Amino acid sequence: MNLTDYIREGVSPYHVVDISRKWLKQEGFKELSIEEEWQLEKGKGYYVKPYDSVIFAFRPVDETVRIVTGHVDQPMLKVKPNPVIDREGNYVVNVEGYGGMILHTWFDRPLGLAGKVVCKSEDVFAPNTFLYCSEEPVAVIPSLAIHMDREVNKKNELKCQVNLLPLCGIKQDTDNKQEADFLLYNVAEQLDIDVEDILDYDLYFYNTEKPQSVGLSKELLVSPRLDNLTSCYSALHGIVEQAPSHTAVAALFDNEEIGSRSKQGADSGLFAFVLEKLLASMNQSSICDYVSREHLTKTGFIMSMDVAHAYHPNYGDKSDITTKTKLGGGVVLKTSGSQRYNSDSVSNAVMLQLCDKADIPCQRQINHSDITGGSTMGPIISSYVPIYGVDVGVPVLAMHSATETAAFSDCYALDKLVLSFFSM
Repeated sequence: MNLTDYIREGVSPYHVVDISRKWLKQEGFKELSIEEEWQLEKGKGYYVKPYDSVIFAFRPVDETVRIVTGHVDQPMLKVKPNPVIDREGNYVVNVEGYGGMILHTWFDRPLGLAGKVVCKSEDVFAPNTFLYCSEEPVAVIPSLAIHMDREVNKKNELKCQVNLLPLCGIKQDTDNKQEADFLLYNVAEQLDIDVEDILDYDLYFYNTEKPQSVGLSKELLVSPRLDNLTSCYSALHGIVEQAPSHTAVAALFDNEEIGSRSKQGADSGLFAFVLEKLLASMNQSSICDYVSREHLTKTGFIMSMDVAHAYHPNYGDKSDITTKTKLGGGVVLKTSGSQRYNSDSVSNAVMLQLCDKADIPCQRQINHSDITGGSTMGPIISSYVPIYGVDVGVPVLAMHSATETAAFSDCYALDKLVLSFFSM
């Protein structure tokens, strides 16, 4: 699988995990159950999917553990319950913003619908779930014509509840109840289930634009969901392609864009639990004599991977005055004095030497002193898995826009970094 295919198919967190699972299975990785005891073989590939939007893959080798992480969610419009609103025969859908969206970038784009649908079952504690994707565009959020708002180019304020309700159709038959509830009827029809069986859902409108090569030399990647599928792809590519020198772990979490505080997010006990099971099973399988939390703390290393802010040629004053992170400059090593990133001087030195030995272009990012940058999963994970680590990623422009921009060369550099990280 290549990066653009991965992005094209990863239209919701659930779809990202599903295609990741299929990729791992195709490469011979064995699925494990979180509630069972694990019997592992040295060097073999395994994965576990405790919930529908989180997946962990690993190759046990020895007592030294190398971890890479990414997140599968992205800013989108999430459909609310009782979603359809009839406004003078125009059907719009009630939504809320998920994550820190740049709202105006969602206007006038063909939008698809994707996510998870949850239905009735015989066992009330085990409802049936279905993965759903419209495949084709089903909605649009039309801008207001400039003739009706002459000051539009001087304004910035937009409200998701008011301005960003997607238009999904127009009334065709005033006596047809099914038409008034057409959104769920359409979902049920495509899934071949009864609409009455739908109990709840996690459905999102997503940008249907495909990844495109842009620039005079086609050096730029312009695409939805670069944050953070570039990292997820590199994490899986590395663990699939590289026979690791030490125990390798790739962890893809959900809900980073809203703080990671969920059972499937990085700020939960789930990852620590998975690591404990992995370490215990390695001991039991004689992969190594003994590996403990103490040993993991001393010898482990983690690369938290998320996109980084590139220098913007039209807003140069938003970057640090001496350190410019540029498209095409290579992977980004992120540092923050307030520990918004996981990197410190020791772990930075490790990463700089690794990049130098593997001939990987690497550049530094430090935020403008008067602008608070975003945070990542790195500091969260290090609070309960206290090992050395860094925050790295691909530099992008328009982070959290419906469409973002990166350089292909930086994506390749991140791939190479993960491969080198697992092999050294």
